Amino acid sequence: MPFEVFRRHQRKMLAILAILAMFTFVLADSLPRMLSSSYGNRGDVEVAKVFGKTVRLSDLHAMASQRNRANLLMGSVSQRFDRDGFFGGLKQRDLIDAVILEKEADRLGMPADSAAGKEFLQANSMLPLNRENFEILYSRFSNEVSREQLLADLANQARIQQVRGLIGGRPMITPYDVYQAYRNQGERVADKIVEIPVENFLAKVEEPSSTEVQTLFDKYKDVLPTPGSPTPGFKVPRKVQVEFVSIDAEGKARALRDKLPEAELQTFYENHKNEYKIPSDFPDDLFADAPELTPPVIQPFAQVKALLAERLADEKAQEQVGNVFGEIRDKELIPFADDYLTMLDEKAADPNASVKAPVDVDLKAIAAKDGLAYEISPLLSREQAERYGMIANAQVGSVRLSGGRRFVDEFFDPKVGLYEPVELIDLIGNRYLARKMKDEAPRVPSLDEVRADVVRAWKLAKARPLAEKAAQDIASKLKAEKKGKIEADQVDGYTVASVPPITSMQSGFADNPFGYAPPTETPIPGISYPGEALRNAYFSVQEGEPLVASNQPGTMYYVVALDRREPVDFNNLYGPVGEEMSYKALTRIQTSIRQNQDWMDRLRREAGLPADWTPPDEASKDEEAHG
Repeated sequence: MPFEVFRRHQRKMLAILAILAMFTFVLADSLPRMLSSSYGNRGDVEVAKVFGKTVRLSDLHAMASQRNRANLLMGSVSQRFDRDGFFGGLKQRDLIDAVILEKEADRLGMPADSAAGKEFLQANSMLPLNRENFEILYSRFSNEVSREQLLADLANQARIQQVRGLIGGRPMITPYDVYQAYRNQGERVADKIVEIPVENFLAKVEEPSSTEVQTLFDKYKDVLPTPGSPTPGFKVPRKVQVEFVSIDAEGKARALRDKLPEAELQTFYENHKNEYKIPSDFPDDLFADAPELTPPVIQPFAQVKALLAERLADEKAQEQVGNVFGEIRDKELIPFADDYLTMLDEKAADPNASVKAPVDVDLKAIAAKDGLAYEISPLLSREQAERYGMIANAQVGSVRLSGGRRFVDEFFDPKVGLYEPVELIDLIGNRYLARKMKDEAPRVPSLDEVRADVVRAWKLAKARPLAEKAAQDIASKLKAEKKGKIEADQVDGYTVASVPPITSMQSGFADNPFGYAPPTETPIPGISYPGEALRNAYFSVQEGEPLVASNQPGTMYYVVALDRREPVDFNNLYGPVGEEMSYKALTRIQTSIRQNQDWMDRLRREAGLPADWTPPDEASKDEEAHG
């Protein structure tokens, strides 16, 4: 009987199941973000000032709820997939933009009623939108809003989306625009550059006065140091200390490989020989009713013996390492971490109580007993941790390339507490058992503590003009005496670097096969932070006309001379089998994105939002990343 009921109503029931499945999928991603700490646990903070009014977190809740409902509704009926939802995300920046766009939609007289919502839903639904299906959709929201309000919510989000894209549309592009995009990704430039370090001129700079040191310190004492920035930061960033033991699992496997008994290898082969089938030109089920007619052809033992030994030795080595780490973790590190957390709980319950601290584990002694390498790091900033030995390249887990978090991401995560044991592995097979020993918050230091850094920053600023003058003199000399060419390995005692041919831009990488990935700047080998000025000099330099530019942080000046240029072929773009169509599409997308961004920037300015505004949720994440 139940099957007969299903068979009679299968279309209707399958539609219902599909809708509910879509709801579940979208809810799993959208709702947690809406209900995260950004909305409930940080207090009713001020987010921004727009149109002369203060917008607090509570003010954004209505917009967030409305957008979430509209995203859920359209996520259930549309074939379009968006990472942040059909109408956009729920972060504070997204919601402030939505408030600004809503104001513009009001000014333009765009409707936001249930009739407009119904029209939008019908036009964008992949399901037949009859009363019955709409009731199924509405049932998810019946405790929150009325049917009319749900459609009005949809209409409001739809018009916000439409206002956001008012300018973009299908932008006009010229053949020159297309050619420039093609040239940026096709023309290759090789330069020779003279490197002139600014620090070479520090000795020529006088010492700063006490007042100058104090003034510079006061200006930047609450600024975190930022890699690539031309201005200093004297605030001490967040720092962590990590203690760990390690073992070369790959080396252990090599030691085991030559000692494996023949009989053990033979047994391993028998248990896994189906994995060493010789590929056949015929399908395995060619004779489905008589599989004995197509028996698998297996590679003989002698042929795969070396592979078997490598695989078995690796399994044994990983098992041994796992056993050693497991015993240390379970019998020593976890019990101490639990005792430490219990002590914290007891202190929190009664701050005046006398609580005895647990006795820490002597991990160094344990490592010596078990034949493991031991190390404890100094206090490391995030930047230092990213370069700290081999462990910096490790990821959480016990299997290589398993996708675990990087070492620095794991130990700078504020949710990873002190003394919690974490296993990691690097690309060459080194295994690590690590724990965080200290986690110090960012702080403003005293002047005496960072005086040397302040003095150096002051002198670097004074030395830059001297380095630039030296670079200009070398450029003039090369132009006058060498026709702008650099032929030697050194010029006036400064090192010359030869950069191989590179393009200005390179193809980007999309998150999914059907996504758009904008082109990205091609890195200049050997230069970490080139900056716009140096990149312009590198790719625009002409033969016989060397240029001078500094890197972004202003620590090095360069004399850039053209070595050779490999121009693009015009016919490869516009010829019969050229790439005109693909570069037209790319240029149109880029132009549309740029126009939309310019339009949104204009609306933000008109709303009174500062160009350097940072919402509280991003500011807190930035503090966690740097401190």
